[in-house]
Amino acid sequence: MASPRTNPAPCLLLLVVALLPIHAALSAAAPSPAYSTHCPALPAAADLLRGNDKDNDDGDGSAHTLQVSSPTLQLSTGYFSGGGERLFGPDPSFRPRSFSLLPSSVLRTADPNLLHVTAALTVSGGRRPFLPPRGGRHLFQVDGQTHRFRPRLPRFVGRRGTLTFELDGYYSSASGDLCMVGSGSGRAADGTPVRLVPAVLRLRFPSPANLTSSFVTGRLQSTDSDSFDPVSLLAYAEEGYAYAESASCPQVTPAARSARDVFDGRNFSCSNLKSALKTAFRLDYANGGQLAASSLGIHQRYMFVNRIHCAADGAVRAYVAFSNVSDFSMYYFMVGEKAIVAEGFWDQNANRLCLKGCHVVNSGPSRAELAVGECGIGMSFWFPALWSIQERSISAGLVWNTSLKSEEGIVGHSNAAPNFRGNIAGLKYNYTKVDEAKKYYKESGLNKARKGKFPDSSSYRDLAFRFYLRKGSGSGYASPVTIGSMLYDGNSLVVPTLFSRNATMEMKQKVLNVSYDIYYVGNWSLETFSRQHISAEGVYDTETGTLSLVACREVNVSSDCKIMLTAQFATLDAKATQHVQGKIKSLREKTDPLFFETLDIASYGMYTDQVEKSIWRMDLESTMALISMTLSCIFIAVQLFHVKKVPEALPAMSITMLVVLASGYMIPLVLNFEALFKNNNKQTFQFSDGGWLEVNEVMVRIITMVTFLLQLRLLQLAWSGRSVDGSKHEIWVAEKKVLWICLPLYILGGVVASVVHVRSNHRGRMLRHVARIMPVRHAFWEDLVSYGGLILDGFLLPQVILNVFSASKVRALSPGFYIGSALIRALPHVYDVFRARHFVPSLRPSYIYASSHDDLFSLAWDIVIPCGAVLLALLLFFQQRLGGTFFLCSKNRKSSEYEMVSTATSP
Repeated sequence: MASPRTNPAPCLLLLVVALLPIHAALSAAAPSPAYSTHCPALPAAADLLRGNDKDNDDGDGSAHTLQVSSPTLQLSTGYFSGGGERLFGPDPSFRPRSFSLLPSSVLRTADPNLLHVTAALTVSGGRRPFLPPRGGRHLFQVDGQTHRFRPRLPRFVGRRGTLTFELDGYYSSASGDLCMVGSGSGRAADGTPVRLVPAVLRLRFPSPANLTSSFVTGRLQSTDSDSFDPVSLLAYAEEGYAYAESASCPQVTPAARSARDVFDGRNFSCSNLKSALKTAFRLDYANGGQLAASSLGIHQRYMFVNRIHCAADGAVRAYVAFSNVSDFSMYYFMVGEKAIVAEGFWDQNANRLCLKGCHVVNSGPSRAELAVGECGIGMSFWFPALWSIQERSISAGLVWNTSLKSEEGIVGHSNAAPNFRGNIAGLKYNYTKVDEAKKYYKESGLNKARKGKFPDSSSYRDLAFRFYLRKGSGSGYASPVTIGSMLYDGNSLVVPTLFSRNATMEMKQKVLNVSYDIYYVGNWSLETFSRQHISAEGVYDTETGTLSLVACREVNVSSDCKIMLTAQFATLDAKATQHVQGKIKSLREKTDPLFFETLDIASYGMYTDQVEKSIWRMDLESTMALISMTLSCIFIAVQLFHVKKVPEALPAMSITMLVVLASGYMIPLVLNFEALFKNNNKQTFQFSDGGWLEVNEVMVRIITMVTFLLQLRLLQLAWSGRSVDGSKHEIWVAEKKVLWICLPLYILGGVVASVVHVRSNHRGRMLRHVARIMPVRHAFWEDLVSYGGLILDGFLLPQVILNVFSASKVRALSPGFYIGSALIRALPHVYDVFRARHFVPSLRPSYIYASSHDDLFSLAWDIVIPCGAVLLALLLFFQQRLGGTFFLCSKNRKSSEYEMVSTATSP
């Protein structure tokens, strides 16, 4: 008797479970050979296990590593230099390189001073610069003329070289050193994949971080010298900071005396403080600022509070950078021309941020090698509570040398923030130019009565508008800052204080006091291309729809307030697309250096109510497109039933007509074949409070595919009906004549469409006036598809010609098919006329039904095409009753019908 076999699987499983804790302990204690080679200064230590400790015993007797509760080694963003352009591209100061270190685990070890760390290091380089045409200038066309402009900053295009390293190593809490090894992968700056790049990371964290030791520095090196050049790393310490004694603020200046409380009486909030200080500060060196600038070595135009960290008790530290460029992104750690590290506190009583700072200096040849130098710098930030045409800063600041008086400091004001959505409690506006604007308004005759209803306080959103220059190049955006005593935040009007009880009565007045921020990209002298900011205030007449504003702009370091801006709004029910027309005029003498020629401005767009109607229109058009395609499918099914009842209809149908119809359904499917099978075809857009626009492209395309298949079936039946025997020679001859007439006609039309396409792309269009760069052009195939829509509109033409040559009066087509299909082709043009009369076309019209991409639409085509479709349908109707040549004055007209020939043999 054979001995029974035992199953070894349970035994092996128990053995593996028993060996797991031992394996974990051995693997944790044994560092990789690469780490021991590249990090000899930090010898590895075994991870501290728990399991034998009664206080930490989980009850299962297993061993677990001790995880540190708070990761102190995270670096969310930093700067690096080096590495080589092959992997990371160039190192431009405008788009600095960045890196981040995110620990995935930090474990205690047997050495109390060592932590076992695993982390991901991501290093991202800058994009390649875009090189403009020869001479450093871009070319663009306006009304057929070529203009040039020199860009303010280089543009960066292409990919960013990005590598992610998975690293493992140890951190010494005693020395602050971190050493890790691992490998990385990603993509180089040219897009080529990079895999398994071995590297060693060495970082030194300040322990503890303080004002004079604020930076984390280190290097990333490849263990394979051919992979990449050494990388220098720099970051602002994020955690473990030790604040010193509190900084002192200077005496309250007149500007800071009216500072408002950005925390609205609540406790200190670091997030609110960051939001209020995130914009660039323009530095003003007047009133003693030159002396401070000379003593501090600061000569840049802009200041950025690039990094802010706070403690719960209101202690604040910051990294402040200075630059001559205003387009820095706060997401990057900035290494500019000048920098300061500072720490201090938030003064709740004075509503000011008080800081003391130290210079940041280079400590090596690399831009990423920085250290803290001499101190003795005072900084203060506050938030003005009073705005005017000259000053609309969200925040203001002061930088001074503590060895000098605070009055001899550099004042900074944040860039004007249009549509600011932060806390504006306590903010007031002081009108100073209203009387001057009213005087000009009356003297210029703009106060004449106009018929119609214009935007008022109840439709204040319509007072914001985009504009372009009628002559020259440029475009801009004008947005209200205040309407009366109420502030406009881009979405609603806000009462700044609880004591503004007269705000409601004020908004009902005929003439409203208003202030504007105007941002303009263009050229004042038609020679230099620059971005302008204009502050304006004045009056708006709700009965005439007229805006009259006195405007100020900065020219170098001075302010030019001898500018008048006037604009007239169209009535709310106007169908014209140009709903604002106005002028920007200099009031100076022509000999004055600050004089500029009058700029005529105009705005294309829609009022708020018109936008809501446009959303309703798009919803209607999506439904009409779905119904139209469904009816087309039904009409083809009706024709299929017709040919079953009337068998002689099959050979009498024009093959050319059926091919044209099939092509009309096939082309949209081919152009959208890839999108047909995507999961995101159902697009849902939420526009306003109550309107949802759902465009279900999948349903329309599925019905189009079904219609196409039915059309192919009809074509196959017609072809088979003629080929069943050889008695249909005459109809094939007639079909060839149809082809000889229609094909040259279609080709000639295509040539004409090509010529029109070329000529139309040289003409100025509405959108080109707004963008002011190259005009928006339709691709050739788009215009060709539109011409194909015209061929589909006349799909009955081949059938009518076939009936003439065959002299047939066979009822080849069902009335439901040819009349219904003709109506489907004509209805979009009827709707286009209705749409032009009842809807204001938007700047970028989104036409789902009766789109110019599907057919030719204009006033002339909207008349010609429906009339042509009806005429062809009438001709076919009488042909099928009176004969194909009933309208020809010929004595030799003949009528022929196709008889069914039986193929059955007699018995």
